[in-house]
Amino acid sequence: MFVFTFLISLLYPNQTIQAKHDSFLQNMVFPIKHVMAHFYDDWGEIRGNGNRVHEGIDIRAPKGAPVVAIADGKVNTISYSDSSGYYIAIDHENGWLSLYVHLNDDIEGNDNRGGKETAFAENIYLGAEVVAGQIIGYLGDSGNAEGTVPHVHFEVRYMGKSFDVYQHIKDSWFRFNQFIRFPKKIGLNLF
Repeated sequence: MFVFTFLISLLYPNQTIQAKHDSFLQNMVFPIKHVMAHFYDDWGEIRGNGNRVHEGIDIRAPKGAPVVAIADGKVNTISYSDSSGYYIAIDHENGWLSLYVHLNDDIEGNDNRGGKETAFAENIYLGAEVVAGQIIGYLGDSGNAEGTVPHVHFEVRYMGKSFDVYQHIKDSWFRFNQFIRFPKKIGLNLF
């Protein structure tokens, strides 16, 4: 079945692939651990002078805000590129991957003087097992986000294709916000 689906996606790239095993999205943790985080539905917006479509959700928060894993998984990629800056990807199995881009590259008082130590949390390395809510890095403006409002480009991919998770982000924000405001009443431990 996978081979057939993959071949169809190559032959008909504009066709939507039906996602499977997406139940973890129903309980995903909000990717930024900061009460001042905000976002809107910018998935699918035209970017880069009309050259590309935005395939994620930009979540803004103060620079250095903790970025957390949305679900259990294994660190698949931990890297840097000129456009993405510092970024991390987590494999959630069954074809699902979450991606966190533009992590922090600054130390306090010195723009762009940081590096891996300011972008990634301790004990985060290629192959590391992570749990939902675990801090994996810190929000910033590295790569081509330099000079913009600090944010993380958050993206979920299924079978290599970007997947619109805006409604799941909204739901996870609601749960996070309720926990922050009423932790004992809600009885959840999101972190």
